Amino acid sequence: MVDSDRDDSAAILIGRLIRSYRDDVRRNGRRLSQEGLLDLMVERGEAVAADLDRSSIGHWERGTRLPPRKFLVAFGRALKMPKPEMDRMLSFAGYDSLSDEEGQAAILATTQSIESQVESLHRDVRSLMDSTAASKAPADASTVVKSALWRMAPAGLYALVVGFILNALGLNGTLALLAYVLVGFAIVIGQWVLRWLKPDPDRTEHDHIVDLFFISLLFTLNASLLISALTRTDHFGFYTIEAFTNTPMSLLATFLAHLVLSLAASVMFSVLWRRQYGSQDRGSTFSRAVWITLPPILFAYVSMVVFTNLGAWISLMVIHGVLFGSFTIIVALNEEPEMSLGDVGFVFKAAILAITLLTSVGVVGALIAYLQPDVLTTSNEIRIIPLPEIRAEEFGYTPEGGLKLLRLGNLWMSLADIFYLVTVVGSYVLVTIRRAAP
Repeated sequence: MVDSDRDDSAAILIGRLIRSYRDDVRRNGRRLSQEGLLDLMVERGEAVAADLDRSSIGHWERGTRLPPRKFLVAFGRALKMPKPEMDRMLSFAGYDSLSDEEGQAAILATTQSIESQVESLHRDVRSLMDSTAASKAPADASTVVKSALWRMAPAGLYALVVGFILNALGLNGTLALLAYVLVGFAIVIGQWVLRWLKPDPDRTEHDHIVDLFFISLLFTLNASLLISALTRTDHFGFYTIEAFTNTPMSLLATFLAHLVLSLAASVMFSVLWRRQYGSQDRGSTFSRAVWITLPPILFAYVSMVVFTNLGAWISLMVIHGVLFGSFTIIVALNEEPEMSLGDVGFVFKAAILAITLLTSVGVVGALIAYLQPDVLTTSNEIRIIPLPEIRAEEFGYTPEGGLKLLRLGNLWMSLADIFYLVTVVGSYVLVTIRRAAP
C-alpha cells in the first residue's frame, strides 16, 4: 500500500503508538519532546527527519493525519524497535511489512558495532539513572524538607530577627512597621529572582515553578500586613494577646503564620506534581494539572477562612482563584510543552484580555471598599472564631481614625496583590503560553 495522509481510525491508533513510544524515551531526565524526537532521528542517521517539523509530529500524534510509511520505518529504526514490533505498527497503519532490505537495515541500525553499542548502552543507562533520580528526588522526604527549608530560611530569619529588634526597641510607629513589611516583600521576591538569574544546574523547571508557587502564596497573604502596619491589628487576632497588643509582635506572628502556610502548600504542590506525572496514568494533561494545583490552593484558602473574617474570605477567593487558574496552565504547558493549543496567537491574546479584565475588576473592587467604609466594617465583624474587642484608643487613634486607616490599608493591600498577580504571575503565564507556540 502506498503512503497516505488519510484521516481514519488507523491514524488515531498510530498516533497513540507514536506518542507512547516517545513517552518511554528520556533524555537529560525529561520526557522526549516532539522536537527532541526529530533531533534524535537526525542524530541516528534518519534523513527523513530533516525535512519534518514539530507540527507534523503533532498532527500525526493527534491522529488527524496518517504518517507516511517512510516516517514510520525511520521512527522505528531511530528508537531501535525490534523488527516484529515495526511490522506490527506498519500493519496497523495499513502498510506492507518491512522488506528484506529494510529489515536488514533495521537490524544493522541496532547492532552497528560492539563499540558503538556499548557506548549507546552506557548513555541509556546514565539517562535512565538521571531520569530516576530526577523523578524521585523531589518526592524523597529529605530532599523535600531541605528544599522547603531553603525557601523558608531568608524570609523566616528576617521576620524573626528584625521583628524582635523592633519590639525590643519599642519601634511600633507606622513608618517602622511599613518598612518592616516592605523589606519583607523585597526579600521574598529577591530570593526567587536570584535563583532564576543564577540557576543551580541540579535544579529543574519543576523546582523553579514550585518556588514561584510558594512565593505567590506568601506574597498575596502577606499583603494584608500593609493593613496591619497601619492599624496594628491582624486578621488572625494575634493583636488581642496582651503581650502583642500595639507591638510589632502581632506582625511577626502573622508573617510566620503565612510563611508556614505557604510552605506547607508548596510542599503539597511539589509532591502531587511528581506523583501525578510519575504515574502510568495517561489522563488529560489539564485534568492532572488541576489535581496538582487545586488541593494546595484549597488547603491554604480553608486554613485562612477558619481564622480570618469575611473580608479576607472574599478577597482571597478571588486571589486564590487567579492563582489556581494560572498555575494549572503553567503546570500543564510545562509538563506537555508540545500539546496543541490550537491558535496560540488567539490563546495568547485571550490570556492578555483575561488579565486586563481581572485587573479592572480588582481595581474597581478595591475602590468600592475604600469609598464604602460600611463594607469593611461589616466584613470584619463576621468570623468563625470571634475575637475579644479592644478599644481603638489602646492603639493611639479614635474609632473614626481607625476606620480611615483600615480603608487606606485595604486599598494598599488590594493594589499590591493586583500588581504582583499581573507583573509576576501574569507575565509567567504569558511566557509559558508563548513557549507552546509551534
